Amino acid sequence: MTDPMIAVGDRIVDFTLEDLGGRRIETRRFYLRRGLVLVFLHEWPCADCLAYLRRISSLADEIARARSQLLAIVPLGRTLAVHWPGDEPPPFPLLLTEGEELHRRFGLLDGAGRPVTAVIVTDDTGTVWEIWRTGDQHDLPDQLDLLETVEYVSYQCPECWDRQRWP
Repeated sequence: MTDPMIAVGDRIVDFTLEDLGGRRIETRRFYLRRGLVLVFLHEWPCADCLAYLRRISSLADEIARARSQLLAIVPLGRTLAVHWPGDEPPPFPLLLTEGEELHRRFGLLDGAGRPVTAVIVTDDTGTVWEIWRTGDQHDLPDQLDLLETVEYVSYQCPECWDRQRWP
């Protein structure tokens, strides 16, 4: 059985993962400083997921200017090979997680218990403002929609948050 799916208005579960270089990244360290853009991949390697990450990697600086941090979550362990194409590393942490546990904690599993692809945008308190769940269909938000959402969230006052303004 999977955990209930995270929804708009929920607070994300805190987690700590290692990136490709072995650095530990803790989501709680971003709170009150940066919002988060969490890109959950359903598997690695997946050509469509990788293509999406490459497209949105061009937004990393703009997302940072909007006081947010892009994090990509890959459901596998460090014992498996993960290769970012090209000479330059990705401009955001590519985090490795053992199996589907983190996806399960976010309610991002399909009916067979496999991880699904999703993008979640939070404010600087870890509160979810937008979720795109796509399964393995790769119908993820385009660059403009993602950036507009991140910028919108960054200009909101968390203390004055009104669910009626943001469906």
